[in-house]
Amino acid sequence: MGKVKRLRQKFHNAAVKSKDTATDKVSTEERDQNEPFSPVFPSEGLFSGIQIPDGVLKQQLPDDFDTRSAITTKSLKGLQLKKKDKKKLRHEIWLQKVDAIQSAKKKMKEKKKRERNPIVGDMMQLEETLPTLELLLKGDQAPKAEQNKRSSITCKKNKGIQKEKTRRRQMQEDMNLFKQVLRHPAYMEKPGDTMLEHLQNKLKQEEDMDT
Repeated sequence: MGKVKRLRQKFHNAAVKSKDTATDKVSTEERDQNEPFSPVFPSEGLFSGIQIPDGVLKQQLPDDFDTRSAITTKSLKGLQLKKKDKKKLRHEIWLQKVDAIQSAKKKMKEKKKRERNPIVGDMMQLEETLPTLELLLKGDQAPKAEQNKRSSITCKKNKGIQKEKTRRRQMQEDMNLFKQVLRHPAYMEKPGDTMLEHLQNKLKQEEDMDT
């Protein structure tokens, strides 16, 4: 026995047709004829209000202007590298970071080492190595034998390195002496004359020791 088919029923309502369709069509045509049409092409003087300098018009663009103005996947994401090249690039960047960290640690270590070494303020060795005022005044007038004698007296044999405790004590004494000199009223009043008088007394003391 064959399959019995039934006709489908339409459940939507039919469109309501207007009785005055012809009159509506005529009214729209009349309205379109009465309204003026806008021109497709503009009138003359389109660029009358625009001022373009001559330098811009004579400008010559580079040859690769079109290629650089186009947005591509390479310009956005960079060059497409192989997996091996990417691995090599990452390794080089890692080595640079390691070198920078190692150099920073080395500099910090050297800085701390320099900070631990105090500046020794032993003024006696500096005074012994500097020439006296007499040698500066005489210059080449004194004979070479006299100069050699003076240099042998002034240039004493270098002593060994003192202990750290001794050097610290000597440095503290030199600092206290320097502060006393700065607070002395004669130095505060005339520092230049005071220093000159000290040098003269020192020179006289050396002459007395020689005789």
